[in-house]
Amino acid sequence: MRWHYNLVNQGGGPLVRDCDIYAASGLIAGEALTCIDGANRAMLQAPSGATVPDFAGVLLETPTNQASAVASGTLYSAKVCLNPDAIYIAEYETTDKLDVVSSTSTAVTFSGASIDANVEGGWLYASAGTGIGQLAFVGAATTTILTIDTTQAYAVTPDATTDMILVRAPWSGNVDLGTSYTQCKTIGASTGLIMCLENYIQSTFVPFGPLRPRQHHMLTGLNTAAVQLYSDLYFYGSVFNQSARYY
Repeated sequence: MRWHYNLVNQGGGPLVRDCDIYAASGLIAGEALTCIDGANRAMLQAPSGATVPDFAGVLLETPTNQASAVASGTLYSAKVCLNPDAIYIAEYETTDKLDVVSSTSTAVTFSGASIDANVEGGWLYASAGTGIGQLAFVGAATTTILTIDTTQAYAVTPDATTDMILVRAPWSGNVDLGTSYTQCKTIGASTGLIMCLENYIQSTFVPFGPLRPRQHHMLTGLNTAAVQLYSDLYFYGSVFNQSARYY
């Protein structure tokens, strides 16, 4: 995850500050950082879960020293982007996928996925199994069935061997982050405090740009073209939006 632009001050760059951090180990560049109550509250830390409450900023470097100690006054710092209005661009992780139960050439069923509301306008990418490499625009949705853009059916119908990545629709306000807190999570039901503002694609034969149905619906062979899918993210669960948090 990295700074992409500012929502308000679009002519300015990222606001970068040296901030005290805490972790036993594992903090990496591109990771979301939060404020967590407790003995180490004076330092920014990794989120307490995928929903990322009390977001503060994004780590811009992988720090050599991370284990600050309040008791001895041993504090380590690292560069963090702190813009309250920053929009960050994050890739979708590929390790966590939706498992297909069954499919027609126009609709995919997921069992127990409990897909949350308002995923129409998102995208389904077949990342493994039958039909791998196909990208489809989601035209209609229930909590278990996603129906694709009616202008073109799947070239190869997915089946129970297929894994899917669900790219959230713009203005979806419940994106989760993956376990590294650097990428978007693609679980069926998300409850995070993060809004998706725009989606993007990039591959060896598709230049980086916003995802658009009439350009990108039913692209095939993306698995052999180093495809990457991204979302612009706004963290509305930011500590900067909660002025009464510590009072």
